[in-house]
Amino acid sequence: MLFRNCRVITPWEDRPNGWLRIHGEEIAALGHFQAPDTHEGETVVDLDGLILAPGFIDIHCHGAGGGKASDEAGIATMARFKARRGGVAFAPTLQSLEPEWLGVVDHFRTEPPHGALVLGAHVEGVYVNPVCIGGLSPDRARSRYQDGELDDVLDRFGDAIALMTLSPEIEGGTELIRALVTHDVVASVGHSCVTWEEFRTAVSAGLSHATHLFNATRYGYPPPERGLSRARLDEMVMLTDELTSELICDGVHVHPIMLRLALKAKGLHRLSLITDGTFTSGLPEGRYTRQDGEEVYARPDDVCRSVHDNRILGSNLTMDRAVRNAVRLMEVPLKDAVQMATINPARVVGVSARMGSLEVGKEANLVAFDERLSVRLTCVRGVVVFDPENRCPPCVHRRVVTE
Repeated sequence: MLFRNCRVITPWEDRPNGWLRIHGEEIAALGHFQAPDTHEGETVVDLDGLILAPGFIDIHCHGAGGGKASDEAGIATMARFKARRGGVAFAPTLQSLEPEWLGVVDHFRTEPPHGALVLGAHVEGVYVNPVCIGGLSPDRARSRYQDGELDDVLDRFGDAIALMTLSPEIEGGTELIRALVTHDVVASVGHSCVTWEEFRTAVSAGLSHATHLFNATRYGYPPPERGLSRARLDEMVMLTDELTSELICDGVHVHPIMLRLALKAKGLHRLSLITDGTFTSGLPEGRYTRQDGEEVYARPDDVCRSVHDNRILGSNLTMDRAVRNAVRLMEVPLKDAVQMATINPARVVGVSARMGSLEVGKEANLVAFDERLSVRLTCVRGVVVFDPENRCPPCVHRRVVTE
């Protein structure tokens, strides 16, 4: 299949008059200016000036399009919704280590649903400090890890867990980090009021990522004296080159000035855009009920809030909007925003060798969008899964998702 007449973002380069050829599930060739001659029987897709880029990768998402990450039907719904918004891969985010939930993720990791691919679970909210619980359920939080208690889970489902958010200051936090690293699970700090000493110990043990920078953090104990300033987790992360970090770029969770500060402190290559989306992402404005029974009010241009006290309980962000917001709020070129939504998160979870950029030999996971960054086509492993304008003619390479 040959895509032609497009602007190609790799994402390191932004090429006009580009083209890209797919063979099977992989990118076979790409270039710009003179497109190659077509092969006999080859499907040709004229993108008519659209921007072609790597598909978006969301490594932190609790739900989307009405689907929740905690069950099979929910993840399948998320996969279809993600594809319609330019997503090609995501990490369903769970507040549980229940074998039933991890088994569903493991199933979809090896037998992908129709739509975006499943990378593995992001476990968030189990081993975290209850003081910094944020919008997670406090009933599921554990403030202590006993060395070895996850051995059975990690031996059985280690490949199904992409990353885990934890608070290093909980009892046994360092041992938990070492256990995760041993099983190739990314250890990420979040929902934490860690001290600098605890933080440095955690980094030495293998901590390598930070969950939603600037959200759900507090000063460590004891709090600083009145009139004195002391670093919180956010400043520690920005100071530490060994850590990559996530940003919720919805214009609500993090002020634009703080987004730009993170970019200046961490550098472009260490930041990943995420949605931290809930099941209300993509749904009409209205009242909904969470899995824990809490009533929430969601609005597409705002966040998911508690009906009871207006607390923020998650995001309604989508990855295409995150990229659009990054250009506007972080004041970066489009290719830099695309990098934060593609190759950067792919590196975090260890899949950059096969996805996250437009390079020969990588999976053909692509998105085409217009100048307003509205998604017009999504391709996953060489198959067009979203194509509302029927740019790709009927063929074996086209199998679009339904609502």
